[in-house]
Amino acid sequence: MSKEGQLENLPRQAVTKALVIFVLVTAILSLLASKLVIDIGLKRHYMVMLMWTPGIGALVACKLSGIGVGSLGWSWGRSRWQLSAYLLPLVYGLIAYGILWGGGLGGVLDTKFIEEAGYHLGLVGWSETATLMMAIFIFAVVGMTWHLASALGEEIGWRGFLTPALMRYMSFPFASLLTGLMWAAWHLPIILFTKYNAGPGDMGLQVANFALLCVGISFIMSYLRLVSGSLWTAAVMHAAHNIFILSLLDRMTIKYDDTWRFAGEFGFILPLVVAAFALYVWRRAHKEGFCAGPGERKVEA
Repeated sequence: MSKEGQLENLPRQAVTKALVIFVLVTAILSLLASKLVIDIGLKRHYMVMLMWTPGIGALVACKLSGIGVGSLGWSWGRSRWQLSAYLLPLVYGLIAYGILWGGGLGGVLDTKFIEEAGYHLGLVGWSETATLMMAIFIFAVVGMTWHLASALGEEIGWRGFLTPALMRYMSFPFASLLTGLMWAAWHLPIILFTKYNAGPGDMGLQVANFALLCVGISFIMSYLRLVSGSLWTAAVMHAAHNIFILSLLDRMTIKYDDTWRFAGEFGFILPLVVAAFALYVWRRAHKEGFCAGPGERKVEA
């Protein structure tokens, strides 16, 4: 693992100052961007603006604290970690939605999704099967460019800066937990005041499910970030999650009256599946020395 991945060589005073600046700048910019999203709606360009607020916060914090931006983990690292980051959301997504579909809690394939995909992609006259296959390819491969560009904005902040900085003061589990909770809280304005939710019913349960999901994903992304020394693993996984869960699996699912309680980021199945993955990652992190306290942690060259 790269030594720069945990900001190991930087003075703690500089890291403390950077953390304070990061929280303040990110909070201010996020509130402004969230206000735009709330007033105008979940429009793509305003959502990207919001998603880049943590990244801007991290860059400003580094600049004002005298920390080189190279400490954020810009190197690509080994491609196997990037491939793992890309495939993990597909794996836990298929498990979660397999449970949903197999249990009769939602339908397997919504033809409305195929119709809308065919219309937006200009696939007039194509069969449903051909349209579905092309839509999956476009979303999962071509669409990765857009999703990666937007997810990178968040991950420069959350896993590029925040998690490694927190690990100067605490172990991997606590840093991952705190990052995940902050990440979940950052989403709260758009969850509560836009349609970025499963509907108006039982909002407390939805927020709890979403928070569990954020914490679980935070453990996985943080581990990938630290073991690879690259923030790109977190950005790739974030983008792949948005593609496979939000753009494909959830939209492909036929929704019944109570499906919202089980499906997607605000139902309870996906968060529980991700939590199981996170527990496995936690065990691996412990074996590899990431759970030791600051100053006792094993760092590989």
